[in-house]
Amino acid sequence: MGLVVTGISQTSDIAALEAALGAAGLPTDHLQLVEPGDDDGPLAHGIVAAPSGGGLETGTGVPGLTSGNTRGTARTFFRDESLNDRLSDFEIPDDEIDNYLEALGAGRTVVGYFAKDDTIDRVEAAFRAAGLAKVKRF
Repeated sequence: MGLVVTGISQTSDIAALEAALGAAGLPTDHLQLVEPGDDDGPLAHGIVAAPSGGGLETGTGVPGLTSGNTRGTARTFFRDESLNDRLSDFEIPDDEIDNYLEALGAGRTVVGYFAKDDTIDRVEAAFRAAGLAKVKRF
C-alpha cells in the first residue's frame, strides 16, 4: 500500500486542507504543493523556426517536418523534466503523470502528503473533506 496521498486543488489556497488535517490531528509539514507556475518554463514549448529552404539543402532539415512547410516552421514540443521529477516524488506512476501535468496546465494545484501506515486513512479523509479532486494513494 502506498503512503503518499495526492489530490488536485482548484486553486493554490489550501487553508481548508490545512484545517482538515489539523482537525484530524495531522501535521501540515508533510504536505507539498506543485503549482502551475513551479516549472522553469511552459509545459510545452512551441514553434521552432526552420531555415528558409526548409534546411534540406544544408543537411539540417528533416523530411516531413521542414520540407514543404509553407510557413518555414516546424512544431516541436519539449516537456519540462523538473515537473516530472517533482510529481514522481509523489510516487505517481509514469502512466498517470500526464493527467497531473494536464491539471497543472489548466491552472490547478497538485497536492501531496507523505503519510505513515497509521495516518494514511485520516490523510485521505482530510483531502476529501477539503474538497480536493482525484484523491489517490500511491
